[in-house]
Amino acid sequence: MSQALLVILYLVAAAILVPLIWVLGFWLKGADSIALPGLGIIIATPLPVTALVIADFGAIFCAAYCVRYLPAVSMLFSEEE
Repeated sequence: MSQALLVILYLVAAAILVPLIWVLGFWLKGADSIALPGLGIIIATPLPVTALVIADFGAIFCAAYCVRYLPAVSMLFSEEE
């Protein structure tokens, strides 16, 4: 079960990384704001960059935390001889 959770967390981190790269590309080209026409909202570019970076670090941190529960990793760090 923990292996499936780990794979899902890695996929979530990759799925967050794609829009982060997209928004960073807009920001580097000089876009100060991004319009979301379906919602009628205009947001400043640093806001989604910050939110996506925090979400990506959170997903990576959760995946790193879940690695400890894999059987192979627990065998490596067991203190029994």
